Amino acid sequence: MIKDYRVSIAIPLCLLILSIVLIGVNGIPKSIDITGGTEITIKVNKDIDITPLKEMLDGKATVKKLKSADGYYIVIRCKNEYVDFVKQKVMEFFHVDSLSKLDYSEKTIGATLSKKFFEEGFKAVGFAFLFMAIVVYLYFRSPVPSGAIILSALSDIIMALGGMSLLKIELSSATIAALLMVIGYSVDSDILLTTRVLKRLTKSFDETVKEAMKTGLTMTLTTITAMLILLIVVKLFIPVAEILANIATVLILALVADILNTWLLNAGILKYYITEYKKSK
Repeated sequence: MIKDYRVSIAIPLCLLILSIVLIGVNGIPKSIDITGGTEITIKVNKDIDITPLKEMLDGKATVKKLKSADGYYIVIRCKNEYVDFVKQKVMEFFHVDSLSKLDYSEKTIGATLSKKFFEEGFKAVGFAFLFMAIVVYLYFRSPVPSGAIILSALSDIIMALGGMSLLKIELSSATIAALLMVIGYSVDSDILLTTRVLKRLTKSFDETVKEAMKTGLTMTLTTITAMLILLIVVKLFIPVAEILANIATVLILALVADILNTWLLNAGILKYYITEYKKSK
């Protein structure tokens, strides 16, 4: 099944490096949960062209239009120092002298609170990853299989972040929670593979991997299918629920990465461990 473990390891590692480059070059957009700022939401009953509004705001705010069953929502996000300017331009665009005449709502998050969200969110991801790594090492008691699982899980997270950078998905408290879930999903399939390989040494390596793959891919593809259905439903029927769409997309990206990292990267390292490393000891 895996003819050359070097090729099997190289493919996901190249994608990992590409993800790191994407993150470094493009960065990852951040929501106001992370950066702080103001979000203004205006409900309108008909579809309107928001291009003139974007031009009026002159790059000081982002504007997007979301469709829902009961109308359209125009969402404007800006830094807190531009709020007065943005409100003035919104009134000019809608030809009103007061925002109270619009179906209008506003959410503001201060810089201190948003910074705290960001710090605590990444602490949660970091601690979850650290404790996962400790448990994996204590269970397998061997640096190579344990290291392969940890590297695979780390690659899943970085590739998911790379996908977020490519697709311009905002880093927010919701997507950080999705990254936390990624750790559990990725470790699940990696432990399945590693346990099967190390405990069934009487069978050939390829045969054991095929058996593990049947179970592992079934679990992963089932979850991907569920997330795809959620994403389609949100996009078609409730696009205003953007948070759900972002969570589903991040999980899909991570699970696709997990297929590559488990069945190429981890399996390749395990083949090296079984066929070369252990024999040299």
